[in-house]
Amino acid sequence: MKNGTSRAVLVRDLFRGDGPFLSIADDFAEQRCGFCHQPVDEDARFTSGGFWCSACAVAIAAGTAHHG
Repeated sequence: MKNGTSRAVLVRDLFRGDGPFLSIADDFAEQRCGFCHQPVDEDARFTSGGFWCSACAVAIAAGTAHHG
């Protein structure tokens, strides 16, 4: 992962095959939310917790998320 304060994930880190990024890469490749597992829209978001649909990202940020 890139050092410093950035939360950006480098593509080589995603597809390296180890660490927590493998599940994020799987979600991205399958275009599904890593939280609710539903297909993502064009506003999907990479967060520090995963690759999420916009609804889950907003709900989690607000502390109101429920598994779908």
